[in-house]
Amino acid sequence: MNLNDTVSFHDVHEAVRERASRALPDTLVRYADLRFTPEGSLRAPSLPELTLNSWSKRQLAALLGVRWERWFSDAVSGTERAEETNRRLTRLPGEVKLRTIREERAPTGVVLRAMLGPNFSPIDDVRIFDTMAETFGRALDTFRFTRVDRTDATTIYSAVHVDVRKVGDDALLPGWTLRNSEVAGAALTIDDAWLRLACMNGLIVSVGEKRLLYRTHRKIDPDQLVAALAVAMKNLPSRWGQTLALMEAARSTLVPHPDAAIEAMLENAAIPRELVREAQTVALKDGDHSRYGVVQAVTYVAHGKNDDPELRFVLERSAGEYLMATEPASAANDGSGIVVRAVS
Repeated sequence: MNLNDTVSFHDVHEAVRERASRALPDTLVRYADLRFTPEGSLRAPSLPELTLNSWSKRQLAALLGVRWERWFSDAVSGTERAEETNRRLTRLPGEVKLRTIREERAPTGVVLRAMLGPNFSPIDDVRIFDTMAETFGRALDTFRFTRVDRTDATTIYSAVHVDVRKVGDDALLPGWTLRNSEVAGAALTIDDAWLRLACMNGLIVSVGEKRLLYRTHRKIDPDQLVAALAVAMKNLPSRWGQTLALMEAARSTLVPHPDAAIEAMLENAAIPRELVREAQTVALKDGDHSRYGVVQAVTYVAHGKNDDPELRFVLERSAGEYLMATEPASAANDGSGIVVRAVS
């Protein structure tokens, strides 16, 4: 990997600040005062006309008790949809907090990002990055961002340390992945992350079954946020060492049936069957039937055969959980210094 192709913390921070500058203030309105248009936009008092994105559509559909795709099929006219939607909205009690942002490409110029509870207190990306810049300063120069993925519901930032680590002859860069949602789509999390340079496979792990940071969205004062981020970053180096040791053990842990191991790994992760089958095929074709090889098959499919950032995150976390279940290398030794075990 060429580090010239990565992005500095400063550049990512500036992009986060620019996006935040386009956000309109959160607005509390009564459900009964919302009006849906025949064209599919939403009107609310004191706000411009709003274009719905995929996340706010999902939230509105849940409020109305409908399936969005069926509700907005060609079988129903725009006027009929608007009339029925507005009839249901007028019957909803209480208020809703609208999160909006200016987007030039949106039909109305302003996007409805989310419909939230009145007391929802998001920890916005810009607050996190401002706090990191103020707390860590130039120490962040040793990290480079390899990915910034944004969906309508979440943002995922992946950064790596510039110093290479080795597992055998395999070169890897350690780092962290920050995932957040400003619209109630996910908690704020920071996880240990790794990038394998040979194939650009990413991996997300929880050392000792503990994430670096996990915080649901509720009010948090500045000192608490500083402390949470400081603890997460301070713990990184020692956790990297523990992960490297398990990677070494995983390289010598044989898996007799890699396809079955992948099936078990992903069975509860809501992964599309075609991606599960692809990972099984990769594992069998590559011929590396170690626990480390199984991990690489799944993480390759996460980015090589998939373009959904959320699915990639789930696949990389699933592979990380499988890696972290590796037995320590001291479990067995054949006298040559090489640990050889077989697992199912």
